[in-house]
Amino acid sequence: MAVTAQAGVFSFGAQTAKGSLSATFYQHRASDIDLATISDDRLGPPEVGGVPVPTIPYRAGVMAAGGAMINPRLEDTIGWLLYGALGAVTSTVDTDVFEVASTGANHHIFKFATAQGFVPYMTFRKEVPGELTAGDVGEQFQDCKIVSLAIAFPNDGLITSRVDVLGRAAGTNFDHTPSGWSYENTEFEEYPSIPIGSVTGGYLKIPGFSGDALPVTAANVTLTNAPLDIRQEKNYGSPYLDEVTIVGRSLTADLILKWKDPELYAKIITGATDGTTWTAAPFVSDLDIYALSPNDIGGGVTSPYELRVEAPQMMYQVQGGIRLAGNEAVMLRVTGTAIASTEDYCQFHLANEETQYVWPT
Repeated sequence: MAVTAQAGVFSFGAQTAKGSLSATFYQHRASDIDLATISDDRLGPPEVGGVPVPTIPYRAGVMAAGGAMINPRLEDTIGWLLYGALGAVTSTVDTDVFEVASTGANHHIFKFATAQGFVPYMTFRKEVPGELTAGDVGEQFQDCKIVSLAIAFPNDGLITSRVDVLGRAAGTNFDHTPSGWSYENTEFEEYPSIPIGSVTGGYLKIPGFSGDALPVTAANVTLTNAPLDIRQEKNYGSPYLDEVTIVGRSLTADLILKWKDPELYAKIITGATDGTTWTAAPFVSDLDIYALSPNDIGGGVTSPYELRVEAPQMMYQVQGGIRLAGNEAVMLRVTGTAIASTEDYCQFHLANEETQYVWPT
């Protein structure tokens, strides 16, 4: 009999420091989980010795890599992934993501820490179901850092997110009785807090260009924490990465817009909405994306769960020009990369009923 994946569990928790397994874990539903122990198995060079076949198998090391695709529930646990990806958070009670008073809704702003290269260590876990409960196996991936957090904003579907991690300690924490694992949230968060692209009020704007929402059919935003080459992380005499060092960080956006008029296209290429010649100055402006759930937070709170992404300075460019194809709508594809500014590099806003997120020490 084939074993189906639905009984599996994906979870994560904050570590106090490198080398300290998380004491608290949060489980979250996922549609695809490929986080795994990666064993670097190799074959040695061809040798002269009588046989024309490989003769030397060996292992060069081990690490954790991969991640999961989720439909983010905004109720609570997604905040730990946002915290782990960005590095710091401030919280304000009884306000929404626009800082408007809303009793019972709490506003969390996830952003870079004062040391802007800081990304905290986390522990991730994956429970793989067996044909019988006794055949279940669990994997714990300690000393991980989030190296990518991508959010997709479709015009007619669920907001989805992909989280990818790199971990220095893998292959040492197999558990053949994961049924004994416990979670801070004893039940999975359910669907009411999932933001959806078709909910009235959501928008994507470039406020410095126009206060109006852009006619977006699809958008993707990705926060990347680029790690040091793993060959430079290893020390002689150990199969493990010494650290997971983040050497570069960026926020990028990929937008597909329905063609309404040439103003944004002209602004990017010429520097003016009515410009006529290419300009050497790139088009730099801000970004504001807002998504919300169709359901209110509940418990007397009459505002929805909210997710908002902002960047104060982003360089935009047109990808591929304007393509004209038979029986197809005219579309404009624009990509952007956030650049340094005097404000926070970027901010991810979350509104839910949690009062605060405190990283353990």
